[in-house]
Amino acid sequence: MTQCMMVNASITIRKALSTIERNYMLVPGDRVGVAVSGGADSVALLHILRIATEKMNLELFALHLNHGIRGEESDRDQFFVKDLSESMGIPFESEMISIPDMLRERGGSLEDVCRDERYAFFERIRRKRGLNKIALGHTLNDQAETIIMRFLRGSGLEGLKGFLPVREGLYIRPLMDLSRGEIISFLEDKKSDFITDSSNNDVTYLRNRIRKRLIPDLRKSYNSRLEENIGHTAEILRLEDDFIGQSVAGIISEWRINKDNARIDLDRLKSLHPALLWRLVKVILEGHSRMKNGIGYLHVKAVVDLIYARGPSLSVNLPFNLTARREYDALIIGSDICSNDCPDFSYKVSIPGSVDIAETGKIMKLDWAGLAEAEPCSDNTVFMDYNSIICPLMVRNLRPGDRIQPLGMEGTKKVARLMIDEKVPKMKRRLLPMLADNSSVLWVPGLRLSDRVKVTNVTEKVVKAQVF
Repeated sequence: MTQCMMVNASITIRKALSTIERNYMLVPGDRVGVAVSGGADSVALLHILRIATEKMNLELFALHLNHGIRGEESDRDQFFVKDLSESMGIPFESEMISIPDMLRERGGSLEDVCRDERYAFFERIRRKRGLNKIALGHTLNDQAETIIMRFLRGSGLEGLKGFLPVREGLYIRPLMDLSRGEIISFLEDKKSDFITDSSNNDVTYLRNRIRKRLIPDLRKSYNSRLEENIGHTAEILRLEDDFIGQSVAGIISEWRINKDNARIDLDRLKSLHPALLWRLVKVILEGHSRMKNGIGYLHVKAVVDLIYARGPSLSVNLPFNLTARREYDALIIGSDICSNDCPDFSYKVSIPGSVDIAETGKIMKLDWAGLAEAEPCSDNTVFMDYNSIICPLMVRNLRPGDRIQPLGMEGTKKVARLMIDEKVPKMKRRLLPMLADNSSVLWVPGLRLSDRVKVTNVTEKVVKAQVF
């Protein structure tokens, strides 16, 4: 090996070790699974981490998943990684699966299924071997390809920041500041073989087209340091994204937002900078997605538009059975359990007696009370003059044309109009259980008692009604 080669290899190693140190990727004693496909990047990763063990007393394990996609070529890769690991004295763990069979059984894209199965494999070996880090061989070039691909698909700050140096405190990327050219030079200096995956030349895949066609043209015609500059941009965006993420987490905590069924004051939302508002909405929506996906620009925009829309009662349907509703002075996001399509319900009730209202999860109870007990009414308890009631008594929900004589008024008023005036959310109006007799509505809990059945100084028998 010439002196120049030794210097190049030494620079590459120092650069990778600096990335590890700067991002706190490893500490002495870590048990590290190294994802090794057999390609140049992963082979270089194994060599560099083996060198790092001399300083950090690491325990390495080579991990290889045979996807069964390329037949004999896939088997060749597995045997190559096994021989390489054994020659370096590193324990080898592998599994063989059939991605083609999985695609036939459950569908999905090849890229998504491969990624899911790869991380499931890592998790199995992590538990088996007690690993606390999984090292991935992503490079500066991979970062540039990822960011360009996300840009072309239409991504926000979270996507354009690229992949992280450390994810979930488990997955690390020691090579992310190294270019593919530096990796190849390093392996040539070490006279280390590696495998070339034939599928990397298949330009039917978007990533390969970006790698083979778009990036070379951009580098040649516009910026010779394209990948390095994109890497710098990604680093800046990671910092800014982290700041916005922390700010939104603080808002969720300070405002005590329940992300499962969020109810947030509209004026508060409108006071936020648009960047914080968009991220807050996105975080709440993504909280209902197990994989934190399925929520895109149009979904977030629909909710933000709802916040600034005119009209007291508007809604939009979203993925994961979510509904965002504007209810007068609040935005509500959650699973839609309140609907105008609520079926009619009606229960006959006696005195004394109670009704378990299955449609609303509430109970209405009626009982006799003494005149001295007839305290001022509250939202959940009222007292009525029995002789003014025209039996039978029914507990039911809103019907077209329902009217009530609100306490203190001479005339009647449509119950639907009353609900609007009292700003009862449209989605909840038919879920309010009301007490009615054979003439009209007597009580709308939380809103009004009928003047017709109010207790007076000539009342002889008092009925107490409660809802809870």
